Amino acid sequence: MPSPSRTLGLLALLAALASATAGAGEARFSPLFTREATDLQAEARAARAEGRKLAVAFTLPDCPGCREMERTVFQDPGVTARFSRHYRSVKVDLARSEPILDLAGRRGSAADFARQLGAFATPSFAFFDGRGEFLYRHTGTLAAADFSRLGQYVAKAEYEQYPFAGARARAAQAANAPRLQADTPAAGLPRRPEFRLADTAGKVRRLADFRGRAVALAVGYSQCPDVCPTTLAELKAAVEALPAAQRRQVQVLFVTLDPERDHAALLREYVAAFAPQGGRPFLGLWGGDGATADLIRELQLVAERQPSESMGYTLDHTAGVFLFDKAGVLRGLSPYGQPVGALAADLGLLAAEPKHSDKTIQVATDQHLTQGNPRHVH
Repeated sequence: MPSPSRTLGLLALLAALASATAGAGEARFSPLFTREATDLQAEARAARAEGRKLAVAFTLPDCPGCREMERTVFQDPGVTARFSRHYRSVKVDLARSEPILDLAGRRGSAADFARQLGAFATPSFAFFDGRGEFLYRHTGTLAAADFSRLGQYVAKAEYEQYPFAGARARAAQAANAPRLQADTPAAGLPRRPEFRLADTAGKVRRLADFRGRAVALAVGYSQCPDVCPTTLAELKAAVEALPAAQRRQVQVLFVTLDPERDHAALLREYVAAFAPQGGRPFLGLWGGDGATADLIRELQLVAERQPSESMGYTLDHTAGVFLFDKAGVLRGLSPYGQPVGALAADLGLLAAEPKHSDKTIQVATDQHLTQGNPRHVH
């Protein structure tokens, strides 16, 4: 019979092994780019000691594309497991006021360091070897599969032979696919934005609720004197211009930016006036001050009050229509004043795509360390 001391020793050993195994699992599947770096030279040394490379994510607090990747890509277990095998990941906040130590041991601002690498937009990713030598940079939002491919691409030094395969495949896909006439979304806009707003019946709605339909989203307020009624009238005409079979494949959403005055009954009556014949009724959405502020930040909208003697105030706000495909991916921004025929053609293309369509997220490279707005009125 084993002695009590031997039994206790065996139990301690098993506990230690279990703890080590759990720790390894937690490290393997912990989210990427959660730790903010202030000394990149030390981070490169640590990566080298671990037998890995260093991956740096450049972010901004109000960058929707950064938040989108944080809540999806960086928490994907498959992505984190594969990426962490090759890279030590850290993030650098470009809004940081305190200086950082770069890979050459120089002290300076985070924004200056990013500019030296050509990272002129967020999110951007820079890769370095264990000696701190620059390897590769990518700017823009990526889906989980593409981000995994980017990690493998740099790990295998494939950039020495050909451009990033994910980008090349997207370019080929874009060349072969029908193009929307709407503007391409800016780099900083999230391709799968999230919101929780109430419809006029009080039901909480998310963009994901409308998967399987093309979605046209406009923002404004019911007392808008010109832009909002014009936009909704053009959306009504565009839906009615579609073949009868496609009209119910399109859902138009109108989100008020004036929750103080646009109560549910008023908003319901307002959007009902634009119901398209043979199509789905337009859906009015409302959020409290917090939810409205979140939407404004997520979609980089403008909503500025201007004093008015007759109305108390008016709103200068973002105009145009956000176009989403059946997978909930933002595909285009139809500018205010675009011909109804062009808007109808875009809605028809999105409505005709299969329900399982899940286009790879694609972005254009911005040239500034800020996120631009889609388009403003006035």
